[in-house]
Amino acid sequence: MKVRPIDIAELFAEIQAETLGPRGSASGICETLFHSADAVYAFVMYDDAAAAGEISLLAASGIDAAAYRRLEQRAGSTALMRAFDQKEVIFLLVHDEPSLDFLFIEGSVIELIIAPFKIDESREGFVAAAFDKRELPDRHGAVAVTRLAARTVAQTIRVDDVQRQSSDLASEEAAKTQEALRNKYDIAKVIGNSGPMRQVADQIRQIARSNAAVLLRGERGTGKEMLAYAIHYASLRARREFRQISCAGVPPALLEAELFGVETQPPKFGMIEQAKFGTLFIDEIAATPAATQDKILRVIRDSRFERVSGSEAIRANLRLIFSTVADLEDLAAKGKFSEELLYRINAFTIFVPPLRDRKADILLLAEHFIEKYAQEHRRRVARISTAAIDMLAKYHFPGNVRELENVIERAVIVCDEGVIHARHLPATLQTAEETDTRAASTLDAAVAAFERDMIEDALKSSRGNIAKAARDLGTTERILGYKIKNGGIEPKRYK
Repeated sequence: MKVRPIDIAELFAEIQAETLGPRGSASGICETLFHSADAVYAFVMYDDAAAAGEISLLAASGIDAAAYRRLEQRAGSTALMRAFDQKEVIFLLVHDEPSLDFLFIEGSVIELIIAPFKIDESREGFVAAAFDKRELPDRHGAVAVTRLAARTVAQTIRVDDVQRQSSDLASEEAAKTQEALRNKYDIAKVIGNSGPMRQVADQIRQIARSNAAVLLRGERGTGKEMLAYAIHYASLRARREFRQISCAGVPPALLEAELFGVETQPPKFGMIEQAKFGTLFIDEIAATPAATQDKILRVIRDSRFERVSGSEAIRANLRLIFSTVADLEDLAAKGKFSEELLYRINAFTIFVPPLRDRKADILLLAEHFIEKYAQEHRRRVARISTAAIDMLAKYHFPGNVRELENVIERAVIVCDEGVIHARHLPATLQTAEETDTRAASTLDAAVAAFERDMIEDALKSSRGNIAKAARDLGTTERILGYKIKNGGIEPKRYK
């Protein structure tokens, strides 16, 4: 041999380490047998009985095109089939096998050294190395390297199996995550039956499948981030990345690096590159400095940008969604916000209403948050009492939906029974007289409020039936009727 068997084994190990896949590794092994082990030619056959039940040519080296085609087409009807179901190396003299006449070489005595390999119960194959028997000084070494070649191919296929399974599992998990996010942020599930929220949902459906920039305007805590997700997952880019960045309170230099990346070795990708082909949500766009506004404007206008410290223009293919609580028109008039950028992002604006303008959604939102946090905190809380709902409805919620969510989470945590009552709500709701949610300030009034809460809850459970409510409360219908009358409670409301 031109190369020592130990060196050929090292070459096989290098081929396997390159993780070229079964076909690429088999091709490299055949090349090594042909060039380094004095083989006249070499090939690898593979039988995946679980797939097709026919042997296929995995790789070959040293064989002309005509012989290659015949080997592909006729291998299953040749003497090569003897190699299957074998555990040890077998030897075939080509000139003794009429079915292998296409592998005969004039003036040579070609011997095929065939080393079988087995992957599992349904898959097997072999490596065949052809040598001129008259010019083979080290037949033992030829057998050894062919057997090692077979083991290397088998191991390569096993490793590829593991990698494919891992890749399939990762793809399946990614698909499940994608579907879960799509369901979670489906616009049909945006909570709200009020007129303002139905209008928002209609606008999102209109704009979602376009690539136009969207500006979400509204107070803090109104759910602009959730709506940005809803737009993304209703768009044609739903299978791509969704990235978000808040510009509020971020130093200008850091903000530019986070948005556009930094030209280093290797380069640091910013949010724009991370969201390639997907969606980037830029929260609080009003907080960006003038230089950053100009760069964002170029992304919108030219679909180009440069990394920080870079000079090469990079193409940007993504959808941009912006949000703000500020009056951008006023800022533009004062020279604190780019007028051109305002015109670009203001083409399609969605105004997200504050919670005080969508009071009809409070009960739906409260029930949604109760279910969410009861599960998260493992508490048995089924519903919220009428008195508590009334208290929530009277409150002006300066923190909007976010504040309501925090209120309900706290109530779920402190609730010591299956129903959230007014007493479980925070003091800000129970003592805020200016917001028309004044709670009782004396012991007698507090007891009266607690009693009213229990009566309303009982009427709710009994669907307005006073007799049943009285039995549930352990009192008489007459006494309960008296308390209902004095408290100004309307039983018909609960039917």
